Amino acid sequence: EQRVAEGPGLAVLGRRDVSVRHLHLILLARDILALLIGVAVALGLPGAVGPLLAVAVVSGVLLHLFSMALPPYERETSSAPVRQVVGLGVGAALLCFTFALASATTVRSAMLVGVAVAAPVGVSTLLARLRRGESSTLLVGDRMSVYHLVNQWHRRPEVSLVGICLAESDDEGTDTPVDILGVPVVGRLHDVAALAVQAQVAQVVVAPGPSLTAYDVRRLSWALESTTIELTVAAEVHGALPHRISPRVLGRRLLLSVRPSKRSALASGAKSVLDRGLGLLLLLLLAPLMAFLALVVRFDSPGPGFFKQQRTGKDGHFFWMYKLRTMTVDAEKRRHELAAHNEGAGPLFKMRADPRVTRVGAVLRATSLDEVPQLVNVVRGEMSLIGPRPALPSETEHYDDWIRRRLSVKPGMTGLWQVSGRSDLPWQEAVRLDLDYVDNWTAGHDLSIVARTVKAVLRRRGAL
Repeated sequence: EQRVAEGPGLAVLGRRDVSVRHLHLILLARDILALLIGVAVALGLPGAVGPLLAVAVVSGVLLHLFSMALPPYERETSSAPVRQVVGLGVGAALLCFTFALASATTVRSAMLVGVAVAAPVGVSTLLARLRRGESSTLLVGDRMSVYHLVNQWHRRPEVSLVGICLAESDDEGTDTPVDILGVPVVGRLHDVAALAVQAQVAQVVVAPGPSLTAYDVRRLSWALESTTIELTVAAEVHGALPHRISPRVLGRRLLLSVRPSKRSALASGAKSVLDRGLGLLLLLLLAPLMAFLALVVRFDSPGPGFFKQQRTGKDGHFFWMYKLRTMTVDAEKRRHELAAHNEGAGPLFKMRADPRVTRVGAVLRATSLDEVPQLVNVVRGEMSLIGPRPALPSETEHYDDWIRRRLSVKPGMTGLWQVSGRSDLPWQEAVRLDLDYVDNWTAGHDLSIVARTVKAVLRRRGAL
């Protein structure tokens, strides 16, 4: 095996590249296996053999055609084939339902065939992801453009920045740096294709700048077209997720249309109804637990079981937020004594070993049970189940127009700030997460935050 670069270059052992032709053969074998499994399962089922065989054959052929149409890197890494097969399985069930006049046995058999066809595809995609792990990336661009990308990505666990190729000529009068923020500079623009292939990186990311032209990007695409390496151009569209961006061509120029971030009245109304409905259901289910915990808090330390504090809601309106008391009753008076020990980000006050926190309060905070009474605020329409962190009025007094954008929606019991680290986050990162949520809300995004919240609570990440 041969090293990619000498000296401070890419300390990665090169591997043989998988050609597109070989990848096509691998995918063809996979799809044939899926087709055979579907046919075998269909033959073993009683009745309705004809429609089931037709479903298996059509599913296998469509799956293969879909896989062959994708770019090499997407066939190897994306979940699109799995989603497509699931869709085909559902379509097969509906087809058999029509043939058999709502025969339950036939429908169940058709769904079983769909699962059998999808199984090898799902397993192969999962294994490919586990094998690849983090996305190894080679950056290309001038030093300022690359610097901004490295600064944004060096803390991202899903991205492994393995090297930089500078798109600058040798006669610009400046020495070539050894590294940029710890990422080694391994070559120039003309070295990109060779280094990427030898290092077998997952992607080459181009940072636009004055030293790169459209022809340079086109030449890179030609050089990488026979590999499974993805070529990506970093676009300067901050705070907009892909569902808000649509590419179009105008006069041979690629334009990115950014859809408005404001929620429709229908979407806002549906979210409000869902919040209140689920909030009321959860409040009724958890009321006995909440009452029990309030009694435990009172027995542990003098004072009430519940605690209310004024917070800033949607459009800057104040409301009283309810929680289980986790501190002594004189906590606010003692805060100025502990100002020198503040560990919070920005205007937030946090201490890991806060002497005001009671014994039961520490447990409630670690498990996030102290936040259960906020369901009352959700039912009253003052908060949402998911949204930006509810801010104190003393914090919002220092907001500029940029940060005040986070007050355009209701605050939430949980959100991106909680699942991403809570108190461990720098203030600027917490604000960015809240703004990203406000500008890119979708119902599916909310569901993913719910799932990640459970994981964050179990791991007690960032809880103070």
